[in-house]
Amino acid sequence: MFDLHRHLSSASPSHACFYATSRKEEWETVIHAPYGAIGLLPSQLPAGVEELHALLVAHPHLQIGEVGLDRRFPHPDRQESFLKELLRVAVELERSVTLHCVRREGRLLEILRGMERLPRLLWHSFGGSYEVAREAARLDVILSYGPRLKHSKLSGEGKRLTRLPFGLESDHEKPTEDGYPEIWQAHQRWFAELTDWSLDRLVRNNDEKRTILAH
Repeated sequence: MFDLHRHLSSASPSHACFYATSRKEEWETVIHAPYGAIGLLPSQLPAGVEELHALLVAHPHLQIGEVGLDRRFPHPDRQESFLKELLRVAVELERSVTLHCVRREGRLLEILRGMERLPRLLWHSFGGSYEVAREAARLDVILSYGPRLKHSKLSGEGKRLTRLPFGLESDHEKPTEDGYPEIWQAHQRWFAELTDWSLDRLVRNNDEKRTILAH
């Protein structure tokens, strides 16, 4: 199954994964991945988006991500302005955006609603409430479920999770590939059992979301 969101490791990037990075030192490697997105987390925001914009123009296959809001880090106003700038860049350049959000779901939705236009969006490792999920779906956001879903209240929604646009991700962030295939396959099997979807159907669904995000 195509992995909708993971991070770089010591192995060469695979054609079966979407690599996102929030570390500037990894941008150059992600540029050479078959499917990749470059971004920055709220802990290390620059003054503007000029450098990111230039790289995106130079590499038309690149997407944007991760970027978003995180209550663990200071300067919420700067976080919001940076996110809005990159959403506008994504619309301008017709790129998708992988969203990062930690305990600021309501504000993220407000920002998305307030934008004149939205790019294609993936909310990675989504674990908010079902109500937040429905609001995001109304904005055509794809909800990406990673292994952390198993330990969230949202997993109690079971089959209802598949009523909204969704995909699956590993969110693999270890420095090597150790354990990656086993963890990724176990997550697929668990989600299939939770939602009563076949693995083949989940594979097709992730392929469809890859096409949307990487177009």
